[in-house]
Amino acid sequence: MNCERFGECGGCALALEYDEQLSRKTETFLDMFKGFIPSKTEVFPSKKSHFRNRGEFRVRHKRNGGIALGMYDKHGGAISVDLCPAMNERFSANMRAMADFIGDFPALFERLFELDFLASSDGKEMVITLIYHKPIDEKWSEAARAFSERFNLNVIGRSKGKKLIVGSDFIRENIIFNDMVWSYKQKEGAFSQPNGYINRAMIGYIDRLEPSQSDGFELYCGNGNFTLPLSQKLNRAIAIEVNRDLLNTARENAKDNRRENIFFARMGAEEFANAMKKTRSYNRLKAVNLDAYVFHTALVDPPRSGLDNASLRLIANMERIVYISCNPQTLRRDLEELTKTRRIASAALFDQFPYAPHIESCVVLERR
Repeated sequence: MNCERFGECGGCALALEYDEQLSRKTETFLDMFKGFIPSKTEVFPSKKSHFRNRGEFRVRHKRNGGIALGMYDKHGGAISVDLCPAMNERFSANMRAMADFIGDFPALFERLFELDFLASSDGKEMVITLIYHKPIDEKWSEAARAFSERFNLNVIGRSKGKKLIVGSDFIRENIIFNDMVWSYKQKEGAFSQPNGYINRAMIGYIDRLEPSQSDGFELYCGNGNFTLPLSQKLNRAIAIEVNRDLLNTARENAKDNRRENIFFARMGAEEFANAMKKTRSYNRLKAVNLDAYVFHTALVDPPRSGLDNASLRLIANMERIVYISCNPQTLRRDLEELTKTRRIASAALFDQFPYAPHIESCVVLERR
């Protein structure tokens, strides 16, 4: 990646050429999973630059006035960054101009300590979030409107207990796949897949699943990113998410994409497992008759800690399991249990985080 700070900035932990770092990560992953995952595991590489659609930057206040956007260096200090080739192309190209503009407005730069961005992959929609160690008011809104008009984007101000919005607090990410257009609302401050190019590849991998006339469920559904393509492969689906904002966004995304066979419930994975075992009942599931479902498929995308024991036992009974993982260690732990009764039908690696040691994976298991 052509970056003047490459090897110095802490944003890219692996200061290697892209092909080499992907080869190393792939080799490390496959060595860890010998005996579990097929040797023909597919590897989906990322774009080599401008792959991140969201990011966070420190704000550095210059002694002679104005601000600069910054990142941590390799030693925990801070460096100024005028552009970042890892970030969305439109954002990167405008970083210096945005910092200069903010620096001309005391209502915008005073006690500003962080700038975050969220953008669509094509760069047409963007939200900039400015975070403060001070109260913000109408003076801030007036200056933020000028910033919004200058760069044609949405602006959010955050201070303790307060959120002001100029424009919208979300963007739309449109993913075209097999003549289908999935339109996703992604909200500022909520989780979304950071690498739009790789996210499209992951949705495509879900799209390869064989259709089933039976039903399925998804744990940790987030904003419905995988729920929507999964629902096309099933008769009916139940999607579980504990975060209220994410679940509300998932419902909106399902409605906007005309997916009417999904029931959403705000609850934890362990709670859903208890409901399925009938050890507890929940008002949040009153509107659905679990006994009427013929569950065939489970999709799980757990946090780095992996699956809890109740969820692991629950999905072990499914004919087909789709396990998306961001942590190879907990994935291996969980596969040791799941492969006692299931075989791995396919596996893939997705380089969601280029120039970092992390790699995303997806494993599809079926009954032996």
